[in-house]
Amino acid sequence: MEILIPGLVLVGLMVWASTRIKRNASRAFEREQIETPEFSLTKPEGMLSLVDPPDGLLFSAYSKEFGTDAAGRVRKITAEVRRFLYAHFDEIVERAKADSISVVSEQTGIISGNKCANMLLERNVDDVTLEEHYKIIAGSEVIYQLSVAVLPEYKDDLQRGVDDMLNSFSLP
Repeated sequence: MEILIPGLVLVGLMVWASTRIKRNASRAFEREQIETPEFSLTKPEGMLSLVDPPDGLLFSAYSKEFGTDAAGRVRKITAEVRRFLYAHFDEIVERAKADSISVVSEQTGIISGNKCANMLLERNVDDVTLEEHYKIIAGSEVIYQLSVAVLPEYKDDLQRGVDDMLNSFSLP
């Protein structure tokens, strides 16, 4: 009996902790407004953003789910924001197009006083075709690049989130 009561208390604490962990983990995949001193964007529901992105990235996010068959090791959607210091806008645009299979669409213009390019490219990564959306914005002495890669078979389901990210990506 003396062991039963502490055991029940321990089990109760474990259940409580497990429930909190699951609830917090599911919140990580909710829609979120990301605001930094350098840029802002909306991360759509179903993506997890990394607290500490890998070197060279300001932002990195990915879906929980992977593709199927040959794309079984590739996430359905990934997003990254990079910063290029003292780079030329046209050079960054050409660099983005360099490894692509084809340029599906490309638009350039001025948004909020900043030069901007929106592109949709097809890219082959490890024998898997991806549709990669780019939004490249020229700041003062800095170029920012948002890239969102989607497995084509899931684009209809994920297009709204892709559009939200691309349309919300802006500089302060």
